[in-house]
Amino acid sequence: MSVRSELKQGYGVMLHVITWKWQQKSMPGAYIAHYVNVMDAMLERNMGGVHYRHLCITDDDYGVKCNTFPLWTDHSQLTNASKATLPSCYRRLKLFDPMTQAQLGINPGDRIVSLDLDSVITGSLKSLMQREERFISWAQRGTYWPLVFNGSFFMFTAGDLAHIWHDFDPQHSPTLANRRGFMGSDQAWLSMNLVNQKGSVGIEFPLFASYPKAIRQLNHLQHDTRIIFFHGRRKPWHEETQRETPWLKRYWKE
Repeated sequence: MSVRSELKQGYGVMLHVITWKWQQKSMPGAYIAHYVNVMDAMLERNMGGVHYRHLCITDDDYGVKCNTFPLWTDHSQLTNASKATLPSCYRRLKLFDPMTQAQLGINPGDRIVSLDLDSVITGSLKSLMQREERFISWAQRGTYWPLVFNGSFFMFTAGDLAHIWHDFDPQHSPTLANRRGFMGSDQAWLSMNLVNQKGSVGIEFPLFASYPKAIRQLNHLQHDTRIIFFHGRRKPWHEETQRETPWLKRYWKE
């Protein structure tokens, strides 16, 4: 019996893995259905029996094999406060809204994971996905802060942290986070509100690894790394990336 059919029969707390696919003017190259389908396959191979649902929130679901939901337009015109030409992901903050969670088929108390498509899963995620801290995110050293969260991965409980959405003011919040030294769009707001807060956990290297900052420099995969994040110009689907790191093909595939 597949994971998806098991979920339909009902369990208590469910895990919902949310991925995102939309086209932005500030992002070179289109994110296509194939990238979603590769992520779906990587999840299937590495969830280790964890019951979950993969849901892609997108402005174009053509060719996407997993469950999908139409992308909302809230904050779609906001530019990244750090730099207007950088990706802007403020619309992802609506995932913290309980009403939106209900529309997505997520019940209060369920666990939610947001995961970027330009990520490569390299091993079992079972222990990670079973963690119960209030907020978990990939963490790195910031420009002005010793620890900041990166929006490539975050995990929380449905119905909790609703203030992340409701307190966000599109006219003032991006600038406020930027002035306080938190870079990026949604990740700046998340960091400003949740770094150093009780129940917030940042996951660092080697469990989570930056491709440009760790993998390219080491030129090998640590045995305990579980997700590699491609948060720079190079992406796992680029030919130049696969030429310089050929072993990636063992993981980034349908």
